Amino acid sequence: MTDVNAAIRDAFEHTDYDLGDVAVNRRQVRVPVLQQGADPDALTAVIEEALGADAVVAATVTTEAIDGEDTIGTVVSFRYQP
Repeated sequence: MTDVNAAIRDAFEHTDYDLGDVAVNRRQVRVPVLQQGADPDALTAVIEEALGADAVVAATVTTEAIDGEDTIGTVVSFRYQP
């Protein structure tokens, strides 16, 4: 089984996006991106490339406060299908 957190962090290491704490709860994954207004299609593409397009189910992209702070960022949430 793929270490989802590590795969996502590795994929974003080569982009201009900074990540907050990636959370994996069972098969629900939450990827906070610290840049506000990040391109949703680009974020989803990076995640799909890291995990495989078939592994990312029902991806949603929202703008919200990151880690309970005043920082507003973009969050990608999806179900992981191994």
